[in-house]
Amino acid sequence: MNKLNITLHSITLLAIATLFYFQFSSVKQGATDLQDSTVNTPVINFSPGGIVYVNSDSLLEQYEYFKKQKSDFENRQSRIRNELKSESDKLQRDVELYHQQAIGMTDFQKQQKEEEFVMRQQKLMDRKDQLLDQLDEEQARSSEELFTRLNNYLNKYNQDKNYQFILGYQKGGGILYANDSLDITKTVVEGLNKEYKAEIGSK
Repeated sequence: MNKLNITLHSITLLAIATLFYFQFSSVKQGATDLQDSTVNTPVINFSPGGIVYVNSDSLLEQYEYFKKQKSDFENRQSRIRNELKSESDKLQRDVELYHQQAIGMTDFQKQQKEEEFVMRQQKLMDRKDQLLDQLDEEQARSSEELFTRLNNYLNKYNQDKNYQFILGYQKGGGILYANDSLDITKTVVEGLNKEYKAEIGSK
């Protein structure tokens, strides 16, 4: 189960905007009087430096808060996996032991034992569902917290920058080309890590 990477990796850091607008007009007059078609394309004006982007992949690789959350989540996954495996292995051993001893049991004893195994199996499945639900909730909270942190930081960061768009760029995403001169990832990561370091240092 690797939901955190897929979900956090898919968070929109701010906005991925793709603007398409086509306006076509043509005028035809008579069979002997064909005029040229006209194409009116709207001009969208952005002030110089009005758009920048953050590389989402690089940010998640370098943001210490995310790396800590990812590590904690993976450790939690590992503990759950070990717990479930331990219970499953114990049940399997008990079933094998029962088969070895069943020849000396009465039908009533066999029935009781088999009912016990069914109950234990169901309990194990319920426990698995409970733990996976808890992981889903943790993942959702972590995703929301990550988005909130990024959003809050970028709002502060942009107060004196006045960018019109801060886009989230990642390989295979909606933005097909991004000029390196518009990349503010390094600055943003440094600022986020500085805030996070100050936060954990105050605890």
